[in-house]
Amino acid sequence: MAAEKNTGTMEPTCLDKLMDVLDQIAYDTAPAPVTAKAKECLADFFGIFCEGTRKQEAKDLRTALGGGSIVNDAEDMAFWMGSTARMLDIDDGHRFAMAHPGVAINSTAIAMAAALPDVSGKILLEGVIKAYEVYCYQGRVINPSAYLKRGVDATCICGSGAAAAAAGTMLGLSRAQMADAISLSASLAGGLNQSAIDGSAQKFLVAGWGAKLGIAAANLAKYGMGGPCRVFEGRLGFCNAFAPDPDLAYLDYPTLCWDILNVYIKMYACVRRIHATLDAVKAIVEREGLKADAVQRVKVFGSQFLYDAGGYRPKDMAQAQTSVPYAVALFLKYGEVSDDLVHENLRNEAIMAFSERVSVEKDAEIIKLTEKDKSLWGAARVELYTTDGRMFTETKITPDGDPETPLPEGTVRRKFLAHTQNTLGAAGGGALWDSIQALDGEAKAGTAFLQTIAKL
Repeated sequence: MAAEKNTGTMEPTCLDKLMDVLDQIAYDTAPAPVTAKAKECLADFFGIFCEGTRKQEAKDLRTALGGGSIVNDAEDMAFWMGSTARMLDIDDGHRFAMAHPGVAINSTAIAMAAALPDVSGKILLEGVIKAYEVYCYQGRVINPSAYLKRGVDATCICGSGAAAAAAGTMLGLSRAQMADAISLSASLAGGLNQSAIDGSAQKFLVAGWGAKLGIAAANLAKYGMGGPCRVFEGRLGFCNAFAPDPDLAYLDYPTLCWDILNVYIKMYACVRRIHATLDAVKAIVEREGLKADAVQRVKVFGSQFLYDAGGYRPKDMAQAQTSVPYAVALFLKYGEVSDDLVHENLRNEAIMAFSERVSVEKDAEIIKLTEKDKSLWGAARVELYTTDGRMFTETKITPDGDPETPLPEGTVRRKFLAHTQNTLGAAGGGALWDSIQALDGEAKAGTAFLQTIAKL
């Protein structure tokens, strides 16, 4: 067992230190902004999941996992929910840890609440807070080099350990058992980003797989099975396997930083690296009162990472969600970038032609900025030229929703209501939002979620 191997005079392992961090987290003593953000992230996830159930891929996945019986198996339920929410590419993320913690974490929490009828809302939310801390520790250590140089998708690589922390909290695991669960999940995790190029189902399945693995690891740890005590820093361990340029200082000194507060909420259904660009375009068109037919061309300047998203004429959803020109064309035409619009316009020749007015170029100043702070990989400067000869420019370093540029109050609720409108209606969505906000007063946390899932 991971916790038992490090005894006597041995130096504390990174896992030991991470467990010290988790020992400091309890719902009743967590800062109010942290508990509020946990509810917000949980609600944001569940709203996206509700909308995602309309997609054929989500229906097919549910059938593959057993159809209606899925609610009786926490692992499969989390697999379905996490994957379904990830399909829309509008789920939360963390620019320092990269990828998408919420789909693995919140699907796990809800599935476990459904399987454990006596788990309270406070315990569920405590598990969510601990899980984000675990995810962000792992992600900050391995990224951005894991993503950019190894093609590793942290959604599962880090999400499985985070899911183990959420599930372990709800199972009431001891410290030693929790260490085993996290170590085991980190040892067994995997997931690649090649699907962002070829459009395969792995792009969304990796989220649910991380949740499923985390629950399995927590259940195994309950019976004494775990991974290596030096799972993170060991010569053949997590860090060496996934990151060519890890943050060794962060690896050695995990500290409590309530990292859930650094989680961003997405407002566009496309990869996060495009969001600063879209925010800049939005600022220009709203300030100047411009319509799509007034736009002659758009130049987007950014880092190599943004430049790599400059492809035209995407052939599938994965390519569309990773195309700056396509996303900008959709926004200029419709004023938003939603999952439905991304899908419906894949064969729209007018949109494809309009997207060719958008170019992406590398910018020396932004490249210098990202070399100083690797978390600013999506920074963008936009130049928009109109048909009457005017030019407007806007620079956006961090997208809206990051800590430096928080979303206006009420934005996440409006997003949630929009995502639940098609499945629950306005009244049903509003009632569910209120229920999630009052979850810390519930003795049986799974009730409202199970009742809603039964309607989907």
